[in-house]
Amino acid sequence: MRYFILFFAILSINSYAQKKVFHQPHAKGVWQYVYPFADKNYVFAVQHGVKDGEEDGLKTSNIYFGKIGKTDEIFWKEQVQMRLVTENINYEDFNNDGKKDLLIFEDTGARGGNAHYNLYLINTQKHALTKVVNFNKIVNPSYNQKHKIILSYGLSGENFYSIYRINAKNKPYQIGKTFKDTDELNLDKKIVEILKENKK
Repeated sequence: MRYFILFFAILSINSYAQKKVFHQPHAKGVWQYVYPFADKNYVFAVQHGVKDGEEDGLKTSNIYFGKIGKTDEIFWKEQVQMRLVTENINYEDFNNDGKKDLLIFEDTGARGGNAHYNLYLINTQKHALTKVVNFNKIVNPSYNQKHKIILSYGLSGENFYSIYRINAKNKPYQIGKTFKDTDELNLDKKIVEILKENKK
C-alpha cells in the first residue's frame, strides 16, 4: 500500500510538472505573457528561443494558451518560427465582429519591408483564442473598416495590393486578383470594383 501511495504521489508530481508552463523563472528561452481577457487567469504565453544553437533573429518558439490555477490547464500549444522584437503584440478587429483580435509579429521579408503576423481571433464569451491558419502569408495586413476587408500591401520592387476576408472556418481567402500600386490608382474605387466583380 505504501508503494502504491508513493507511486501515485510521484505520478501526480510529474503530471503537475508537465502542465505547469506559466511563470517559470528557470525555463529555457525568453517568456512573454499576454492576458487577452478581463479575467487574468487566462494566459497567452510565448516562449522564445526553445532550441539551443539558433542564431539571433528568427527562432523556434512555443506558444501556449491556457488558464492559471492550482494546476495550470493548457488548452493548446503550437511551435512556430518567429523573431522577438519590442512591441510585437497588437489588437485589431480583422473579422468584423466588433472585438479586437490578437495580432503577434512573426517576421519580415523583402529586406524588412514586408511584415508577417499570426492572428488569433478572440471570443470573450467563451474565453477562447482561435488561430487564423495561413494568416502569416498575408504581408503587411491592415483592416479596411469601410469595405470590411483585409488589405495586404506587398513590397517587391513594384508594390501590390491584395484583398482578403476570413471565412466561417476562420481561414483567409483572397477576393479577386492582386493589383499593382500606381500613381494613377484610386484605391477605394478599385476595391469597390473588385468586390462587385466577386460578390457572393
